Amino acid sequence: MAHSQRTRANDQNGTLLAILEGRSCPLCSDGELERSIYKDNRAVVCDGCGTPQAQVWSVS
Repeated sequence: MAHSQRTRANDQNGTLLAILEGRSCPLCSDGELERSIYKDNRAVVCDGCGTPQAQVWSVS
């Protein structure tokens, strides 16, 4: 993958995480989604139940 393609993909993934951040968790009544790390990947995880709603894998 070319550098510009990786940069664009990382920007889009960051946007996805930003869009989800701060929303209510769809799985529990008390949680809110926050940016975190889940299984060594950037993710949005519920601060109440700990369930990830999205995670982004890095291209090696």
